[in-house]
Amino acid sequence: MNASVPGLAPVFESRDALANASLPPCLIVNPLSFRASRGLAGQAEALAKAQGAEVVVVDGPASLTAAVETILVRRQRHVMVLAGDGTVRAVIHQLASLPVGAWMPDLLVLPGGRTNLTAADLVPGADALTSLKRGLAAVAAKRWDLAVVERATLCIEQAPAPTRYGLWVGAALIDGVIRRTHAHRTGGDGPLRTGHLSTAASLLRLLFLGLRGRSGLSCPDLRIEAGALGRLEGKVSLLLATTLQHRHGLFDPYATRADGGMRLTAVSRDATGFFRTLPLLFTGRFLQSMDAAHGFLSGGCAYVEIIGLSGYSLDGEAYDTDPARPVVIRHGPSLRFFAA
Repeated sequence: MNASVPGLAPVFESRDALANASLPPCLIVNPLSFRASRGLAGQAEALAKAQGAEVVVVDGPASLTAAVETILVRRQRHVMVLAGDGTVRAVIHQLASLPVGAWMPDLLVLPGGRTNLTAADLVPGADALTSLKRGLAAVAAKRWDLAVVERATLCIEQAPAPTRYGLWVGAALIDGVIRRTHAHRTGGDGPLRTGHLSTAASLLRLLFLGLRGRSGLSCPDLRIEAGALGRLEGKVSLLLATTLQHRHGLFDPYATRADGGMRLTAVSRDATGFFRTLPLLFTGRFLQSMDAAHGFLSGGCAYVEIIGLSGYSLDGEAYDTDPARPVVIRHGPSLRFFAA
């Protein structure tokens, strides 16, 4: 009955906000992630505890899901995640799957894995401990809100498979390379399999095999419909979609054409001057001639439908699909990230 009395709802909301503000920040740590497993997890835990933060160590999907559910029940607003892209994607997926209008925490993504594309995009150039110190200091000084940005997720759909959410998708040869790299890491021991150089070693091996025509990778035959951005049909070598901005660094393989909430790049196997234009493509410096008529489809869009796709990698994790049915990629719900 009180909810019907004018003026009472804002009072309750402000009391709820004050209660949430009194909760300590929470650091979620996956000590099995690549960088975290090499001493970083322990350093981050010690730093967080010294500043009064709660530390939750997760060792698999079940414990991670439970940790996020607890945060949601408590409405614990300041959440920091030290992990690789896969663990970060699992958190993003769980939050983006909530009903429209549901309460969500703010996230600070700390680089604890190998590639850490999400962390590098949100807080470019910062190492995990530096970012953690900044986040904890911002909470203590009540300056957290000044560094929060909203970022849309990607939503990938193909019924009857469950909807999946993340921040970047790679398909065609990119998906094949990611799968081969994962297989390389799990196929043996030694620094070239499990160490810092494992990714480079895998890529060099694929390049060597490719030059001899033995890579085993092939370009799928796809039909890509991207609304006003255009369409591409035939053998496709590269396919990327993201809501990341790539604000720093040279790698930004998307044209600035159009808009729509996400960015897409697809390149035909027979694109005009493919190898000659690769440096331009990877740095986002698309020529006017690099258009769909010449095998290049790139720019902003809200929705893309792909026929013929047998699999993709979402934030580095591979998923299989049915090539006979369309895969739809669109921008999904927005989340809040600390990005100082």
